[in-house]
Amino acid sequence: MNQSRITYIILLLQITFSVLVSAQSKIKISGTIYDNTGNPLPYVNVYIKNSLDGAMSDEKGDFNFKTNPGSEIILIASMIGFETFEEKIEPTEKENIKVALEPKVIEFEETVVTGSSFSSVKEKGLVVSQMDVYTTPGGTGDVFQTLKTLPGITQVSESAELYVRGGDPHETITIIDQASVYHPYTYESSYGGLFSNLNTAAVDGLYFSSGGFSAKYGNALSGVLDIKTKDEPENLYFNIGFSMAHATVNADIPIIDNSIGLRFYSQQSFTKPLMWLNGTDDEFSQTPRARNISTSLLLKYSNTGRIKISGIFAEDAQGVDINRAEFDGTFSGNTNNRLINIQHTDLLLKNGLIKTSLSYSSHINKWHLGSLNIKMKDSYYKIRSDYEKTFTSRLKLLAGFEIENREEQFIGSIPQEDFNMRADAPINIFDESVKNNRYGIYSEFEIARPLGMDDFSLSAGIRSDYFSRTDQYWFDPRFSLGYKISYKSTAKLGAGIFHQLLSSEYYRNVDGNKKLEPMKASHLVLSFDHKLSENNSFRMESYYKDYSSLPLEDSLLNYTNNGNGYAYGFDFIYKGKLPFDIDGWISYGYISTKRKWLDFTKLTRSSFDITHQISLVAKYKFSVMWQIGINYKLASGRPYTPVTSGKFYSDTNIYKPIYGLKNSDRYPVYQRLDLRLTYFNQLFNKFFTVLYIEALNILDIRNIHEYTYSEDYSSRSEVESYFGRRTIVAGTQISF
Repeated sequence: MNQSRITYIILLLQITFSVLVSAQSKIKISGTIYDNTGNPLPYVNVYIKNSLDGAMSDEKGDFNFKTNPGSEIILIASMIGFETFEEKIEPTEKENIKVALEPKVIEFEETVVTGSSFSSVKEKGLVVSQMDVYTTPGGTGDVFQTLKTLPGITQVSESAELYVRGGDPHETITIIDQASVYHPYTYESSYGGLFSNLNTAAVDGLYFSSGGFSAKYGNALSGVLDIKTKDEPENLYFNIGFSMAHATVNADIPIIDNSIGLRFYSQQSFTKPLMWLNGTDDEFSQTPRARNISTSLLLKYSNTGRIKISGIFAEDAQGVDINRAEFDGTFSGNTNNRLINIQHTDLLLKNGLIKTSLSYSSHINKWHLGSLNIKMKDSYYKIRSDYEKTFTSRLKLLAGFEIENREEQFIGSIPQEDFNMRADAPINIFDESVKNNRYGIYSEFEIARPLGMDDFSLSAGIRSDYFSRTDQYWFDPRFSLGYKISYKSTAKLGAGIFHQLLSSEYYRNVDGNKKLEPMKASHLVLSFDHKLSENNSFRMESYYKDYSSLPLEDSLLNYTNNGNGYAYGFDFIYKGKLPFDIDGWISYGYISTKRKWLDFTKLTRSSFDITHQISLVAKYKFSVMWQIGINYKLASGRPYTPVTSGKFYSDTNIYKPIYGLKNSDRYPVYQRLDLRLTYFNQLFNKFFTVLYIEALNILDIRNIHEYTYSEDYSSRSEVESYFGRRTIVAGTQISF
């Protein structure tokens, strides 16, 4: 071994030893930044005087970092509009530090950004915590399933899909760390998606709006779910869980303290034991199964700068025995999802925060049933950048842009008539690629005390999107006005215009129209929030949505933009302490919605018009270790178009169904009661353990998914919801 190589190895060992010694000798500094009224302050620059050690407070006001111990540690916290905090930290008081910043002029008041929102952050909407997600009976520990217990989302089926205020699930956009996720569900089939692809353990915060959202969000007609995943881990952590339906392995691994960390979350679903135990496995040729992995590598290169490289990899498959009037067959389907995202976050231009994301997504979906045999691939590249700048304690600017290159491919065949899916039925063959380029830009101001009016707040912005395929662009003005009636009560008014591009299938050569314009909706939302106590609050909200430029079937052009519609309704939710020291929430939603679109030739009750919906989530902890919870849902039956008779065609030897009026009938009322018993303990004073047993639809109420008909349509039989029957689930989670 030559001298230079020996020197190199010695130098490398010295550096490694120095890093290890330094990492071991560092101490942790952590705490929370508040304003003078006790509200957490995000994006505050926190650091040790005369050093490079520090961090930026997150959206909850929390900060943590490590520093070398010295004879004197002076903590500094600074933010424009507030007096600089500077104080010596004693060695015994280095964690859970509470820092209160005093305003220089006036306190910046939270500006109303939306008329309708739920969030994991108190200042952004009614709070939905991660513990709510984990402990809600029947929610399967899934963010989407838990959100469905909130008002504004209609109970159309057991799927995880979000039907927001009469809208199709595709009209609600899901965003994860600025990356758009157009296919966030597993088990995508004719029965919907039961789970989401994102592991709940990876979620740090969420914001959900069911209408009137700000100019920051575009290409969504009904709602927005904006999710932030966790940043670099502080401690080594593992979690293992398993039940009759799935197994999970999660890990948080700090690599270099306060600088580099890895998070890893994996889940494997295997529903065969669950369905065998509950007697439903005979209806599947392949019981639903899925696996997903969420991972992120986090690099913190300065006090405020961070790079997050994350990925979501998910796949699923199932085979369902289908009984149809013309034949009995097996539906087989599988999907494959990939998301890779690189996000950069840092402060820019003094008290400005910039977040930029570069993402790639790929979704492959294969369906086969009789003559239906199609493969669809949806992929995109996207760059998005958002900037927040606080000028004064009363004025904030939000601006940003996004560029998206999306391509959808359709390969295979679909039957020409939906009533004939036999293997030898006439078909349309597809082998086509539809490319779409979209460019979006927005700007918005948040103003506290506009024109000197006390207790008022205003948000006003505009968004513009350009669609290169049809050379179309549009402008969407949005505004929100808030009035603080009292310390505990706030009234909000939100309004705006929203556009969304149609799915690429509407632009296909065979059965689409390349000149279709985007769909359009106008939102008006009026809400009242009242905070009874720190943890108890309720909200009342009314809304109206007007639709235009919806796709309408046409005999010559396949589709036109002559469709229209409306939706209006009322929502109520109370969250907090219920009688008898019970925690939970109760919500009610009323909606009336009609559309003239697709094959609805006149204004007709929407397929998602669930007139009344009640949800009650209640949890009672009768000891330190035991908790029992219920989740009760009651909803009006879903509208459907009845079949009145059948007409025989001798040339094809098949009956064609004769339909009644569109959506003139409803399925029976939907009811479901889920029960969960949870046991918390710490084994060997080291391993935090959760044991649970859950009974889904414990009363075994028969909920109808659809009807299947005899060959001549003279009789029909009920098809129960596959994922809504009485089901017993048991499992455990161990953390260490």
